[in-house]
Amino acid sequence: MEVNDFYRRSRRITDQLAPKISPKYLPLVRYSVIGGEWPMAIAELVGALSEEEVVITTAEKDELRELMEFCRKPLTYLEQIRTSD
Repeated sequence: MEVNDFYRRSRRITDQLAPKISPKYLPLVRYSVIGGEWPMAIAELVGALSEEEVVITTAEKDELRELMEFCRKPLTYLEQIRTSD
């Protein structure tokens, strides 16, 4: 994956999934996005989805996995996220 692809895909998945998390975690994700800290935004999003037991699609989880792997972030919280299909 190229860096520009990472930024584009991070924006898309963040816009798609951030509305599913509570106001408790949403500012952490939004501030990272505003600051251009995409690796942090993705990690915070994954952590919030896991903590709040939000169910996502397998495609969304696969996308998050690719982004997390690109950033070399641990997949511990990602593995705990349930999927709907």
